[in-house]
Amino acid sequence: MSSDDFKALIRLTFREPEQAAHWLMAQGWPMSVRWMALALAVSVSGLLAWVSMQIYGGGEQTQGGLLAGQQPLVLAGLQFAAVVVGASLMASVGRMFGGHGRFEDALLLAVWIEAILLMVQAVQVVLSVILPPFAAIIGILSIALFLWLTVQFTKALHGFISAPKILLVMFATLLALGFVLSFFAVALGILPEMPQ
Repeated sequence: MSSDDFKALIRLTFREPEQAAHWLMAQGWPMSVRWMALALAVSVSGLLAWVSMQIYGGGEQTQGGLLAGQQPLVLAGLQFAAVVVGASLMASVGRMFGGHGRFEDALLLAVWIEAILLMVQAVQVVLSVILPPFAAIIGILSIALFLWLTVQFTKALHGFISAPKILLVMFATLLALGFVLSFFAVALGILPEMPQ
């Protein structure tokens, strides 16, 4: 992909996200390229998140006792896992509702969403130094952008029509996932058990 193709794809993603998703899926890139793209995206994102933490003075030590120098790798690892889980859910839950999307394409679309959010994150880090109030606004807009792109890409992946239904299923899936993860967190001692 040339730099012109990359810029055109960014513009297309904001104008016609479903077309951008279909273009990405039509490229036929091998899984190794998709995994490498994910590793690159989350590595840069983890580094930017660490820089942002340093700017706001929260990078001395994490709750788990990790030193600041180790944080970018930890953040990248967590984000890597989150994107893979998200792509798995995008593919599997969609198929439960009659879709036909594959994990390979869901992973590619999730990586592209991560890349778009990475650009927004870079702008946010710069604004956090120059104009801190605007950085907070960018943070809120990035959440809206994530939801919008995920819904549009899910439509393209599975051939769905209704965006509100996809959004509703997304929220239901996140609630169910949070419920399941809370049990694992309690079992592993990460969260305390609720008093009887």
